[in-house]
Amino acid sequence: MEIVTVELSRIRPEPCTAPKALDTSVGKYGVLHPLLLEAIDDKKYDFGVVDGRRRRQSAQNNKLKQVPAIILPADVCRELIGLSEHYSRSPSPAIEAEYFAALISGGMTQTELAVALGISQGKISQRLALREKLIPELFEMLRSGTLIATVAREITSLDSQAQRSLLKQATKGQRLTIKYLNGLKREKMMSTLDLVAIPEVPQDKKKICPHCGKEI
Repeated sequence: MEIVTVELSRIRPEPCTAPKALDTSVGKYGVLHPLLLEAIDDKKYDFGVVDGRRRRQSAQNNKLKQVPAIILPADVCRELIGLSEHYSRSPSPAIEAEYFAALISGGMTQTELAVALGISQGKISQRLALREKLIPELFEMLRSGTLIATVAREITSLDSQAQRSLLKQATKGQRLTIKYLNGLKREKMMSTLDLVAIPEVPQDKKKICPHCGKEI
C-alpha cells in the first residue's frame, strides 16, 4: 500500500482534542506520519479515520487542505478499528503486537507500518515476535500485565516445553523476572557440566617404580 495525499474535506471528522504540542508540530512541519483511512459509505465524506484522529484534528486546527494517508483495503478485518482505538488509549505490548499483526495481515509491510506509525521497524519485529513465539497462556499474561515485556522477550528464546515449565511455576506463585530466568539458566549450565572428581594422592604414600614395581 502506498502513501497518498487526501483532501482533508474528504475525511470524516472525529470528535477529539489534539494536544498543543501536536498542533505546534503540525503547524510548523505539517502532518509527518500518514493517517490510516478506510473508505466509507457516507454522502458527505469518502473516508473514515482508522488511526490518526488527533493528527486529522490538528491538521484542521492549522487549516491544512491536504494530509498524507494510507487507504486500507476493504478486506482488512473490522476488528482493526477496535484494535486501533485500544492501541491509541493503552499501547501495551500485547495490544501493539495484535494491532501490528492485523495491519500486516491486511497487506502492509513492516516498513510501511513503521513509516505510517512513526516507529522503528525493530520495535514492530519485537512485538510480532512476542505474539508468534510466546505460548498463548504467557501471551495472555503479557496482555493482563502480569508478565512484563522485558521478561517476555527473554522467554521467546525458549521452546514451548520450557515455556510451559515456566508457566507451571508461575501458577504456583513464582514471579517471572529477569533475575529468576538468569538463575535458571545458570543452574541448567551447571547441571550439564561433566565434572569428574580427581582423587587426591595422600602425601605419605610411597612412590612405586613403574618398571620394577619396587618402592623408591
